[in-house]
Amino acid sequence: MLIQSQAGSLPSSRQSAGTPNNPAGTYGESLFSELAPQYYTLLKNNRVFSLAALAANPTAFTGGAAGTPLIGLYNPAVSGVDLVLLQLRLGVRTTGTAAATLDFSFYGVNQGNVAVTGTQTQARSMYSLSATGSAAYGMVNVANTAALASNLIAPSVSLGNVAATAVTNAALFLDDIKGAIVVSPGAYVAFGASATLTAASIDAVVIWAELPV
Repeated sequence: MLIQSQAGSLPSSRQSAGTPNNPAGTYGESLFSELAPQYYTLLKNNRVFSLAALAANPTAFTGGAAGTPLIGLYNPAVSGVDLVLLQLRLGVRTTGTAAATLDFSFYGVNQGNVAVTGTQTQARSMYSLSATGSAAYGMVNVANTAALASNLIAPSVSLGNVAATAVTNAALFLDDIKGAIVVSPGAYVAFGASATLTAASIDAVVIWAELPV
């Protein structure tokens, strides 16, 4: 295999045909490329999607059957793709007026041939920003009908003890999952709060890539 390198300069345009040069360092050495940001190639190929809960007041979900997580993500058995979770972003406007010990976690189960059929919200492409193209069946802060009892697979964000006084808890949390959680065909993953809140306002977004199995 012959690898052509182009030392110390960037290509003037995308190289999609022929034998493209590989951008190299000053001495022609191979680089770990940061010409494009980490997930750009996945986004450019329309492989990255998201599902968002906006200004939600969560119901307690700790992995029981059905239930109402903030975000439920079911991968149909015939999808032909893995859902590879990249990030979880959580915005806390206020935790409302219920005292609670509050954390947020991921729960998962293999559904086998049992499809989850809660009210669907279409996932959004992170490239086109259109709510089309995803193989996932997403649910946002609604009962996840027919979901089997799931198990804790990853704690995500913990707020500890929150008071019963309505205050603004302006905070943004990032769980940089980087593919450590995969929803394979026939599997289901839910992101839920440990306690039911009152008059809370919480944003949550799960971002994932869809890759062929």
